[in-house]
Amino acid sequence: MRICLYTETALPNLGGQEWVVDALARQYLHMGHDVCVLAPPPHSPLRTADHLLPYRVYRHPRFVSTRYFVSWYRWWLLRAQRKHGFDILHCHSVYPPGFLAALTKHRHRAPIVITSHGGDIHQKNKRLEKRGVLLKVVQSLEAADALIAISQFTDESYRRLTARPLRIVSIPNGVDLSPYRTVPPRPAGLDPAIQPGKYVLFLGRLNWRKGVDVLLQAMAHLPPADSVPLPQGRGSDSVELVIAGDGAEKESLEQQCAQLGLGHRLRFVGAVQHPDKAYLLQNALCTAVPSRVWEAFPLVVLESYAAGTPVLGTKIPGLKDIVEPDKTGWLVNQESPGELGEVLRYVRAHPDKIRELGLRAKQVAQGFTWETVARRHLELYEELLAARPNVA
Repeated sequence: MRICLYTETALPNLGGQEWVVDALARQYLHMGHDVCVLAPPPHSPLRTADHLLPYRVYRHPRFVSTRYFVSWYRWWLLRAQRKHGFDILHCHSVYPPGFLAALTKHRHRAPIVITSHGGDIHQKNKRLEKRGVLLKVVQSLEAADALIAISQFTDESYRRLTARPLRIVSIPNGVDLSPYRTVPPRPAGLDPAIQPGKYVLFLGRLNWRKGVDVLLQAMAHLPPADSVPLPQGRGSDSVELVIAGDGAEKESLEQQCAQLGLGHRLRFVGAVQHPDKAYLLQNALCTAVPSRVWEAFPLVVLESYAAGTPVLGTKIPGLKDIVEPDKTGWLVNQESPGELGEVLRYVRAHPDKIRELGLRAKQVAQGFTWETVARRHLELYEELLAARPNVA
């Protein structure tokens, strides 16, 4: 099968969507399929290294606007079709990729599958307020042969945008278990204050939506561990909050940390990749995901599960789909530092319960391997092709 994955963002950009596209492309290739990725280049200073990837990558110029001239890019999609001759066109983002697929459907004739990673169809997305864009998003959805819902949040978002019947198939994101099968060595240069089993980890982008400032407030409400009498043999003598990631809010979060007097209890370690990421996840008490408004399907939850670490999240779409309270973690109300603090207090006082939840989380991760997720996609592709025997 010849598969084209068309995405508005790809490696070397780093984020959930980029990793999903890369993981699927590698799996399809491993399973004997011919796969290519179509995407615009990254913004400076990032540079492409497509020759190092195992699959083919076709690039087209970056979108100069998401309102004007978008239809012009259809020629690059048709050019990829001439070069690759794909049987399936799987768009990652409803707009612009899904829209361009819809515009050229009569030419490439391949079944169109669209996966939204959440932000493009969120009801507060500013892009949808641009004149004419909402109509194009609806056109994209209605032209698709199938829509992949990675969570209940994306399913509901699809249905909110159009009253016409849509074929929506539930297939979650996956996780690579291989980095977590062994215990990596301690990263060179890691702050000595970060000790195994004595810190809570935040891993992700530092922006307002992720709620890291709420997590800092929760830490400020929480007395230092060594000042609180704990049951004999329980808990740890200190609690650190480790923040791994980068983003627009980093400077303001560092200022907030200083204002709250958390400098001795908190460490910013910047963006991390494997094996450092695996080490931090495997040795954390829990992974905190204090997001404010929505998450489509956060990969960090599955990565934490794969590492055997429970997740402390908020009661928002996307997290409620995957975090099982008192089984794989905990859920609290968003924007609630008091509730976050109560769970953090519980976490450091009950190591046996933490281990129990971590084991359960690791078992859950086994059902989300990228091989399993890729096979479910391939089954859908084959079904769509079977319905169009003249295309196969």
